[in-house]
Amino acid sequence: GFEDLQLEAGEDPVGDGLAGEIRDSLARVAGLRVLGPQSSSLLRAAGENRLGAAAELLVTTLVLGEVLLDGANITIHTRLIGVPAGNEIWSSKIAGPMREAVELQNGLVRQIAGAIAPNTDPDPVHGPRMQAGECADVYDLYLRGKRLVAIGLRTDPEAKPRGMELLREAVTRDERCAVAWAALARASVDWTMPGFVKAGAAARRALELNESLAEAWVVLGEIAEEEARWNDSEEYFLRALYAEPTNANAHHMYSEALLARGRVQEALNHSLEAYRYEPADWRINWKVSLIARYAGDGELTLKHIGIVGDLAEDYRSHYFYLDQLAEGYLLLGDTQRALDAYGEAAEQIAPWFPDCVRAREDRALTDAVLSAMHDSRARYRSGELDEREAKLWEFHWAWQAIRCSTWMGQPDLVFEVLSAEGIPTEQIYINMFPRDGAVLRADPRFRQLVVESGLLDYWKQWSWSDYCEPEGDGFRCD
Repeated sequence: GFEDLQLEAGEDPVGDGLAGEIRDSLARVAGLRVLGPQSSSLLRAAGENRLGAAAELLVTTLVLGEVLLDGANITIHTRLIGVPAGNEIWSSKIAGPMREAVELQNGLVRQIAGAIAPNTDPDPVHGPRMQAGECADVYDLYLRGKRLVAIGLRTDPEAKPRGMELLREAVTRDERCAVAWAALARASVDWTMPGFVKAGAAARRALELNESLAEAWVVLGEIAEEEARWNDSEEYFLRALYAEPTNANAHHMYSEALLARGRVQEALNHSLEAYRYEPADWRINWKVSLIARYAGDGELTLKHIGIVGDLAEDYRSHYFYLDQLAEGYLLLGDTQRALDAYGEAAEQIAPWFPDCVRAREDRALTDAVLSAMHDSRARYRSGELDEREAKLWEFHWAWQAIRCSTWMGQPDLVFEVLSAEGIPTEQIYINMFPRDGAVLRADPRFRQLVVESGLLDYWKQWSWSDYCEPEGDGFRCD
């Protein structure tokens, strides 16, 4: 963390942004493990408990400091604190014109890397994120804009529009500031078509200027994924990881793409790699839990959904938290604790779903469950459900119907729901690859989906699903 000194009233700080740039630059140095922004923020907020928290996260060195932006000049005071002793092992104080901030920062990164790991080459593998003189007239706008967007995505949605305004001003005043284009691309992703168009254009512009910016490649990967351009998405995510092998968000987003391809174990490996660099990000922990569930690992599912609950305590009553908790218990064969978890989410649970869970062990319940579930969906399709129940079907009951039908070995309803309920593209494919989903993968409609969507061509070019393999000119799955 970098504290801002002598801020003018109403002025946006630059310290957080500068610390983020130093962190991202250090992550490009081979041999260093650098925690991401969420975990760094957790350490900063720990106060007097910072050293203990750092030790739990296997951190050996804290990078702290203060920044003073005084008119056109900037002063950066940096300290390295050893963990767990808390002793200062190195310090530096540098100053110069704000126009030279990037040059000062690059020199500082090399000094920090050399002080932390003297035997490590301090030069970034793909060169610095910015060259001396780059973004000289807009660097403060970029730092402030990127920080406000991050705050907007995490805690304060009202901060994001202001951050995007500053980033747009930065690229307008200096259209060759690649990092500002990359930050604008990230901020523009809102899962709408206009947002994708703007994000894609900004990401491509960033990469025209500097093809080693992982965040821009990740944005292109996300867009290609949503558009079912499997091969392009794979290439973009791999380019991101080539540029920055320690980029937590690149591993995080790539893991979801791999899950949708049925490459479940690889997906789990990448989600765990994301966790390694961002152990305090609840979204990354949730993704590890989800993929562990698809891999059939109940203990890992419960471990990481437990971390989610610790990091985001208000999330413990959320349906998606309780559903994940219940699935972990089911994997361990603890039906009663699973039902207890679903009981805490009773308002979002379909009336027939608890009996569906019980029917996994008591097959005498199967016929009644399937009849109630089909009747529920028919009433939704015909508009007979009241407004509350219709919304519940769209947001929760459809997923419960998919899980129930999979457990009961009834693929018909799964394919009907996935084709008719407006489920996002990637989610359709993810639902095909749970460990207990062999009945879905044996269905002719799965084969049709794989061929018509281009997924078969993707497998042939890149890597096959954990559950499928080539057979003659086609393929077979289990």
